[in-house]
Amino acid sequence: MALSRHEHAGGSLPTQLHSIAAATAAAAAADNTRTEEDGDMPAPLPMHDSYASPFLLSIHDVETLAQSDGFEILREHLAAHYSYKLCDHHTPAHLENIGRWLMVRDVLHALLVPVVELFDKACSVASQATHASKLEDLEYAFHGQARSAFVWLQCFLSAEKERDWCYTRGCPACVVEHSLDSEFSIRLLYAACLLSDVHYPFTIEGPTLPSFMFFLGSLERALAEDHLWGDDFYELMQPKAVATRNGIEDLIHQCLEIDVMLSQPSSPSADPSTPATSVPASPVLAPLGGTPMTKVKRSKMARRQMKLQVEEEQWMEEMMKKCDELSLDSESGVRPKSTQSLDAVLKAEPDVSVKELSAVSYKHATANGNCLTPWQS
Repeated sequence: MALSRHEHAGGSLPTQLHSIAAATAAAAAADNTRTEEDGDMPAPLPMHDSYASPFLLSIHDVETLAQSDGFEILREHLAAHYSYKLCDHHTPAHLENIGRWLMVRDVLHALLVPVVELFDKACSVASQATHASKLEDLEYAFHGQARSAFVWLQCFLSAEKERDWCYTRGCPACVVEHSLDSEFSIRLLYAACLLSDVHYPFTIEGPTLPSFMFFLGSLERALAEDHLWGDDFYELMQPKAVATRNGIEDLIHQCLEIDVMLSQPSSPSADPSTPATSVPASPVLAPLGGTPMTKVKRSKMARRQMKLQVEEEQWMEEMMKKCDELSLDSESGVRPKSTQSLDAVLKAEPDVSVKELSAVSYKHATANGNCLTPWQS
């Protein structure tokens, strides 16, 4: 069972959602950069150690981010549409060091928002493919690791608090501290860092975000210094984060495949005015070798049913061959022992048959003395 911290109270923010693509279009002419005011690695404030930022960025990390056009465009977009107001809990300690919190907040936004948008896209594709009326049935559009990742993201993002954290809404300091609130948030942040280092062939041209693999070092230090997680939690979380990364990658590819199949035109021979062709054909009930009217990627259950159907037909074919062989054996005069009827078992057939005699023939035989009684025979 996952551990969890206490919940942090955050400030208010407009509820309008902005994706990274929208940020790129809104601030395409941005050319100035923003770096940390101090040249050294940020350190905890001496007057309030309990309020120190859990994530520390080195000078090299800040310079790398400043050289990324995509990240600077994103920061300007967030500066124009997001609030920098700290909550009452963090204002007294960090009013003069708000730049550190904003830098980490912007990194979290760049890492987490693409994952949320990917999940929303997967939900849309799954809804079109399955025509599911329940949210819990959307997972049947995917299989393997992609389905596991989809279910995991569905459970995590179903909480409004977690979705607000992914969109970095509220007090920047509260957003940063919430990253270590639970095992699930740490796992998603870890997996998002791994995904940032993957280069996909279908990436849209234009300014791109840099790799955030360097942030894993900050995450490891934050977990080691945390009194709840400790030194060894980072290594324990690594296999789960890698599995989540692999599942999300598979989910991306399956979404593309399903989207391509759904975008293909239907058969021109089908008449949409007839009731038989107006309803999409089910891939489970379609005959073997037939092509469904609507191409939908079969789920694991559907493929299993198709496999059972093929095995059933093979079994029926073998049974018919055996029946033909038995019929040939019976015609040749060989009585198989395994096909003995129930009547033959209950009442055995006599070896010698006795013909019935008429009354006149019986009297004639007795008169001549040629008739034997049953016990004399």
